[in-house]
Amino acid sequence: MKRPLILCAALALAACETAPEGADSEGNSELVGLVVEDDALGGQLSDANSIALSEGEIKQQQARFLELATKFEQTTGKKLSGVKLNKEQAALLETMLSGEQDVTMQGLLQEILDTRNSIFGLQDKIDELKDQLPTPDIVARGDNHLGLATRYLTANHGVSEADAKALAERALLTNNLAPGMEVWHFYVDGVYGTTVTQGTAKVSPFFLNVRQMRKLKRERDEALTLAASLEAEIEVLEATRDQLMGDLKRVEGERDVVQAERDILYEETELLGADNEALVEENESVWFYVDTARRLREKDILAPAGMRLKDWRKDLFEQSLDLRTQSSLTVHAEDFGARKIRKLVLLPSSRFRLGKDYQIEYEDGGARAVIHLDNISKFKDDAFVVVLR
Repeated sequence: MKRPLILCAALALAACETAPEGADSEGNSELVGLVVEDDALGGQLSDANSIALSEGEIKQQQARFLELATKFEQTTGKKLSGVKLNKEQAALLETMLSGEQDVTMQGLLQEILDTRNSIFGLQDKIDELKDQLPTPDIVARGDNHLGLATRYLTANHGVSEADAKALAERALLTNNLAPGMEVWHFYVDGVYGTTVTQGTAKVSPFFLNVRQMRKLKRERDEALTLAASLEAEIEVLEATRDQLMGDLKRVEGERDVVQAERDILYEETELLGADNEALVEENESVWFYVDTARRLREKDILAPAGMRLKDWRKDLFEQSLDLRTQSSLTVHAEDFGARKIRKLVLLPSSRFRLGKDYQIEYEDGGARAVIHLDNISKFKDDAFVVVLR
């Protein structure tokens, strides 16, 4: 008879890193219990979660070691390098311990050695558990939990892609992975289970979940604040719209005059040599910045809601097109960790209009997109942001 095993990865992830105050209530909301009716699968999942617990204990022991090492340096003037100690340092401490008469110093030396042995013991335990489990997937940049699970089930157990995705979506998945984390997969009698351990990543899965929940809460509060001010903002915008349109026409006229004067100036300065070529190129170029909507919001460039620029920093634009020789820009999905580009948006949309000033052509099923700049004069000596969605 199979016995039900209730696994809660939140317990394993919580041990990976000491969470900030309030993290338990925010970070665990997406980590739910998984009931597994299979002893073999349950045992493997339990072992994988034990790895996460041991990783957390190692971090606690490492933090304690660093604290003790600081006390040792303050007392003796000698510095301990690393948290595991090399053989020479360990031998030195053991020699000092055998001849030390000060009870307080004896206790410090003994605790340093005990902490070192504890870290070694926990690492040995992790290595032993890993030897008994299937080899995990090592997370690379751009990987996601659902994709790794689906690939595992189709490649290793011949499950169709649709069924593999359905099985994976019923398991305990997390949206927060970092390069170097280990994703463990287990499949027995039609039941799929998975868990995530820190591996060589710099942060734990639990820490990323806490940070994501706090980010979502902050974005929600910002969205509510924005919504509350929209009505007043709309009234102001409507009142100033006509004035802005008039100002725009005036500025465009002034710009045409300036451009005409600048063209004359360029003709007069061509004889000054190669140094002036850089200035000509800058004024005949358009500067741009390309990134995903999510990352642009994380960098506080794109407003939390809608397609509106929040911050327009001059130092943001490091790439440019020389409009004398180039009139198109190609964006590849793989450069941004995506399989395809669903849509491109060029901002500010009030300045550059799709179909009038530029065209977008999606190629190879969305693997890349080409932005054709039609109204070249409008893009000269200007800048835009391309948002991937």
